Amino acid sequence: MKSLEMEISEKLSEYIQKFVDEGIFESVEAFAKHSIYWLAELYGFGEQYEGKSLSSLIAEIIGSKVKVPASQVQEVKTEVKTVVKDFKIPNKDLILESYSSSKFMFEDAIFAACQFAALKQGNPPISKEEFAKSLDQMAEAGILTRIQKGEKIMWKRNE
Repeated sequence: MKSLEMEISEKLSEYIQKFVDEGIFESVEAFAKHSIYWLAELYGFGEQYEGKSLSSLIAEIIGSKVKVPASQVQEVKTEVKTVVKDFKIPNKDLILESYSSSKFMFEDAIFAACQFAALKQGNPPISKEEFAKSLDQMAEAGILTRIQKGEKIMWKRNE
């Protein structure tokens, strides 16, 4: 067996812990194993469906129910865009902490909150360029969405 160590957001950790507390999963590890199992099945890497993706199996079932001859069933190729949300982004935690319970914040407010938090933690303030680069990386990772409101820039925290 191989072990896996990962960093997840506080919000996701609380979400998983809620399932454990409600008895839906025995542990956080059980939740992770279950999630990995179903992702493997979804993309055809699992054992249960012998290398067929769940989308192919669903197409086969629907095709058989509407009585379409197999020769007329066409597999639809879809492009899957994988978003990796757990790679190292400088200042990610600092930026996400600045949101508190908000879902939307103006860029200037996020920057000011980050500066205050950094100084409070005894760290030097971050530069505007470094901050902007971190925001762009978080947008690429699907963590934040940039919204232009007139001359102001607003950032939405994605769930």
